[in-house]
Amino acid sequence: MPEQPVRTDYVCLTLVDPRGWFLMQERDEHAPVWPDTWCFPGGGLEPGESPRDGALRELAEETGIEPAPGEAHDLGEFEVASPHGRFRYHAFAAPTELGDRDVDCQEGRQIVFVDPAVVDDLPLVDSTRRVLHALRTWAADHTPAPGPDARAFAGVVLVDRRGWILLQERDEHPLIDPDCWGLSGGHLEPGEQPRDGALRELEEETGVRLAATDVHELGVFANDHRESYGTWDRMWVYAAAVDLTDDDIDCREGRQIVFVDPATVPGLRLTRGAEGIVPAFLRSDLYASMAP
Repeated sequence: MPEQPVRTDYVCLTLVDPRGWFLMQERDEHAPVWPDTWCFPGGGLEPGESPRDGALRELAEETGIEPAPGEAHDLGEFEVASPHGRFRYHAFAAPTELGDRDVDCQEGRQIVFVDPAVVDDLPLVDSTRRVLHALRTWAADHTPAPGPDARAFAGVVLVDRRGWILLQERDEHPLIDPDCWGLSGGHLEPGEQPRDGALRELEEETGVRLAATDVHELGVFANDHRESYGTWDRMWVYAAAVDLTDDDIDCREGRQIVFVDPATVPGLRLTRGAEGIVPAFLRSDLYASMAP
């Protein structure tokens, strides 16, 4: 059987937000190939079109987003097999400060930013899986950081003897994420260290006083507060294992502050920050060391 020709006319362009999340498209059941799978925005080149120009055009057609040509970084070409033969797939990536609400999904079931920690668990198009290593390598050095106007926040997650985590249900009054579930925490005061601010916020909101040595740092997370403040902000997150119950919590802010079964977290409406922070914590070795 003669060898199938290799076409070189497919491209993709994904965006990487300040959390390090990737813009991806969930294909629907009507897709001519690879239905009900996930991929990066992209498609076929038009005659005479360069790969970079084609990738930018496809992104604009599918999402309404138009990065400048100089923002599209070349990740290279990848040879992929499909039901219609082998082809070469040229991939690009670009940093962005946009979010899901800035995406006008014009193709597929949805186009959203996806946590790279869960990407490998999705049903992926073969070409997308081939690009992932190069994308992760590039994103490690090029994920955009919150700007100089970024606000600083800190918060604490407590873990009880069951492995349940303390979360706050916000009421209708906050400027940020009303009627959502999130961490106990808030703004750092001028000159305040993140750990000190996290402990202060925890005590102010719950009455629980911990020593600095009781909490362990999970990390620093980018939070999308553009709708409220116009900025992507930073949040330092800490965790502690405690021998407490709901009866020990004095809810001083929000609708309630209670220990929550991690199994119920996917059904909660989380704050923008908690959407990334809580799953990351529950996947972490730090949580594993605190849970039964």
